[in-house]
Amino acid sequence: MESLSKFITENQSIQRVNVLKGKRKLYLVGGTIRDFILGIEPVDYDFAVSGSGIRFARSFARKTKGAFVLLSETDDEARVVTDNIIYDFIGIGKKDITTDLKRRDFTINSVAVNCDTLEFYDPFNGAKDLKKGTLRLTTDQALKQDPLRVLRGFRLSLELRLSLHKDFFKYAKQVSLKKIAAERIGYEMLRIMATPDSFAMILKMNTLGLFLQVYPEAKKIIEDDYLWNHSLGTYEALEHLMKDGFFKSIEPEFSLYFAETKRVPLVKLAGLFHDVAKPDTLLVKNGEIHFYGHDTKGSRIMRTLGSKRLKMSRNDVNTVSKLVKEHMRLHLLATNSALTDRAIRRFFRDLGDDWLGAMMIAWADGYATAGWTKHLEQVFTRMIVLKRADDAKPKVEPLVNGYDLIALGLKPGPKFKVILQELLDLQLEEKIKTKEEGVKIALDIDQRLSKPPS
Repeated sequence: MESLSKFITENQSIQRVNVLKGKRKLYLVGGTIRDFILGIEPVDYDFAVSGSGIRFARSFARKTKGAFVLLSETDDEARVVTDNIIYDFIGIGKKDITTDLKRRDFTINSVAVNCDTLEFYDPFNGAKDLKKGTLRLTTDQALKQDPLRVLRGFRLSLELRLSLHKDFFKYAKQVSLKKIAAERIGYEMLRIMATPDSFAMILKMNTLGLFLQVYPEAKKIIEDDYLWNHSLGTYEALEHLMKDGFFKSIEPEFSLYFAETKRVPLVKLAGLFHDVAKPDTLLVKNGEIHFYGHDTKGSRIMRTLGSKRLKMSRNDVNTVSKLVKEHMRLHLLATNSALTDRAIRRFFRDLGDDWLGAMMIAWADGYATAGWTKHLEQVFTRMIVLKRADDAKPKVEPLVNGYDLIALGLKPGPKFKVILQELLDLQLEEKIKTKEEGVKIALDIDQRLSKPPS
């Protein structure tokens, strides 16, 4: 491990901590060493320190003018962020470093180096497992000590391209995630879905019953073999689409959409649960099966899954909810022989930046259902051509505005938005060319909207 010793002695971030440790024993531990061995540039630095980790972190933050973050008072763990570098510290008291390594999750993370003597500690053969490409539990109690390590294991296996040891699955069956904090589950779940080629792991997680534990509101669809297999097939098709196929040729829109990397797991999550409300909306009518309103009800269920089960941000919850709500719309547009430019523009207006994600889910849904997507691709191509043409035009100033409607004696309210948008659509279609024409049609639209529904 001569190269590791050189890395530690020459790394300014590590030596910055070493200089300030005083008489404490300081060890570089876990993920930092693992990443170095794998040839990955460390993005943060993990340390174990004799005495109190929290106390040392506070001192280090003060001396480096960094931000102190308490991670766990129980585990004596804290973080310092300074100069855009993350330092994590855990206290080991008077215990030796091997005791600390034994409580860690996987052997590849149960390694340490004394920052003074450069002695390498690897009591569980983590370096050997790394060389073999194996992700193995440090002890048979590792998952019971923290059940979230089940999800962490799947995530590390994907991100580091390591094979999970067979014992992992044996012990994973014995633990429950029900008492794990939702934000911790959400972090791991979304990172799993953010990884390319995660479908095989999704199937293994499904076999272990993890989705039933994490998403109890989706219990009915998960237990319905036909519907759930279709949902899994949609997820698989989405993963293929993100690497190759029809949408990869839609540039620069494709690259711009996924430049915001968090969209990858959000689209996959919405794809996996696009039919989540089908079991609740099943209706047999004249011998035919229908799921009226499953898109709208599904979007409400997704709000619960996103906010309560994964603790996602409000914007992210809105995104997955919108994608599920709109997933049937494109199928209807694609099968409408009288598809109008106005309907296309309304779709892009309602979906905003997520129109591409919605198209991808509709394509994956269609592929998982029947394997036939040519009709969708033809309609999507027409829609995108229209959007690009509209985007290339100078911004159109509406002929009629809200003040004009008030001058007509109309009372401001939700109807205003509908009237003004319909007038703008007619203007874009060149069906009205003057304010006078628009004002006359505005009154007709108002009368239509004021009629009670039949």
